[in-house]
Amino acid sequence: MKKNRLKFVLALARTHNSIFDAIGRDIQGYGFTVSEFGVLEFLYHTGEQSVQKIAEKILVTSGTITYVIDKLQKQGLVLRKQCETDKRVYFVALTPEGEETISRIFPLHEAFLNELLSGVDEELIKAGLND
Repeated sequence: MKKNRLKFVLALARTHNSIFDAIGRDIQGYGFTVSEFGVLEFLYHTGEQSVQKIAEKILVTSGTITYVIDKLQKQGLVLRKQCETDKRVYFVALTPEGEETISRIFPLHEAFLNELLSGVDEELIKAGLND
């Protein structure tokens, strides 16, 4: 690998770490872990989902998602219910308190992200959304 390419990879890694550290601090300011916030935000935008689908979308393991959902359920922010047709499947939805909480803090977090990434070229952002 040429030296400039290695330097570029290192710069990308530092940028990634810096951005995600800042995002993590912002989310912790609302009293949540990144995984907890991810669950709330995903449910806020998509409605009730299976536990498996949530784990896939927020990129956590099945063991981690169970722990996270348990914590959110104890806080009264989500509820979990068993599928009527397949007893192995559970669905998770926001409670009214969960809906109120995430609808209040998500716009603040979104504004933080917009400010954090204000210097990033819009075309570069669009290019990264090809999924």
